[in-house]
Amino acid sequence: MVSIKGHFNWTHAVYFGLFVVIMPIYFLILVCLLKLRKSENAFKTTFYSLLLQHSIADVVAMGLYAFQKVSYVLIPDLIFGKQEFLAPFFYNCFFWFIIIRSSGVALLTIHRYLVIVKSFFSLSISIQKLKSWKIILMYWIPAMVFDSVFYSDPTVQFDSVENLKNIVNPETTLRSTIVCISFLSISCFICAISNCLIIKYVRAKSSSFSKPLQRELRLTLQVSLPFGAQLVLLCFMIFANLYAKTGNNEMMVYIRDFFPLANGFLSFISPFTILLFNRDLTKRVRKFACHRSVKDVQSEVSAKVSVVSIKMI
Repeated sequence: MVSIKGHFNWTHAVYFGLFVVIMPIYFLILVCLLKLRKSENAFKTTFYSLLLQHSIADVVAMGLYAFQKVSYVLIPDLIFGKQEFLAPFFYNCFFWFIIIRSSGVALLTIHRYLVIVKSFFSLSISIQKLKSWKIILMYWIPAMVFDSVFYSDPTVQFDSVENLKNIVNPETTLRSTIVCISFLSISCFICAISNCLIIKYVRAKSSSFSKPLQRELRLTLQVSLPFGAQLVLLCFMIFANLYAKTGNNEMMVYIRDFFPLANGFLSFISPFTILLFNRDLTKRVRKFACHRSVKDVQSEVSAKVSVVSIKMI
């Protein structure tokens, strides 16, 4: 019998509480954005193409981690029986989606810099004209190639059906962590430089803000908060690696308890930044939600009227 206490602590409770609240909101935003891209040209831009891919990565990452933790408790025998595939899959996916989401934040931030600071450069104009399929490839392929090179260890196993703890070669763990920290550091550095250059440009142009520029700056704020979440995850990875190297097992166990929040924060913050700073998309999401609610009410009323009519007949 697998112990729930062995797989869940208070940070997992917070994670699943946020998951239950945020996932429906994020899914609603995602569905609304998909519909808008079919009907409105304003949402067919490079920024929204990147945002769509990043939202998909967030939703998959949140859902996969939730499925992993729940399956360990509900179907441990099945998980342990398929460990040749599932143990490496769960272990490697942890790093895969950190890299993919981190890469996504960097791409969105670079795009903000090009649109605001270098809007008339040929590179910026070319990027703005990219077709959707090219943006999809640009978002997923480089990160996935990187992941397949560094995070494809097939030797990971579980210790027992009761614990389902990963057994990983120490050299693999060290390499995986160092590579992840390095990638996060580079991504954070790129985001920091891009944001600093945007701030410098904005301060120089503060006397002549046009409405289009104000809109682009709000979208920059939308992207900057996930960058902050990325910094939090980087600090978590650095401290976890430091305590592991120094053999401080007490602190290592303590800080690892915060992994669900450090990892989840990178995805949980995105829908709030969209609703706070992306006025165009927020308005459409509200209309979409209200329209669906009105339709549901109308359907319910129609059903009741039909039942009453049948009874009268």
